[in-house]
Amino acid sequence: MRLLTEEALAVITIHQEAEGEAYLGKLAVAEVIRNRMKLKYASDGTVSGTVLRAKQFSGWNATSTKSDPYNLFRIRSVQIDSDDPIVKDCIRAWHEAQAGSNTVHGAVLYYAPATLKKLGWPEPDWALPDSADEVAIVGQHHFFIPKPRPGTVKV
Repeated sequence: MRLLTEEALAVITIHQEAEGEAYLGKLAVAEVIRNRMKLKYASDGTVSGTVLRAKQFSGWNATSTKSDPYNLFRIRSVQIDSDDPIVKDCIRAWHEAQAGSNTVHGAVLYYAPATLKKLGWPEPDWALPDSADEVAIVGQHHFFIPKPRPGTVKV
């Protein structure tokens, strides 16, 4: 018996990443998970192999410092209930993304600048203009498509 389904992991991750966002923000995160799975970008093509990959989705990051806001967040994340209206929006967003929505124009990367600033963290290197193109802003999140590395050949 599988205790956590792929859908449950997707919904929990959407909740972790976009709980405070409007529905469109939840849909945008769902699309990034789907896009990464489809392209196998930092992914093995499964939900679990995408969202649980180290350092990819902040809600699953495993750090153990007292200043880490994610330790308690992870515990709360696995206690969410499908009757919660926010969780219902996360489930709806996952289903809509699976059906092919394209709010983030194919993005596989995103971050929330205000959150990083509040934590005192720098902008990620992958978000710099030489590394990626910003393709959408939805709520607090900025969405990106990485640029090909020099010498990369598209097959």
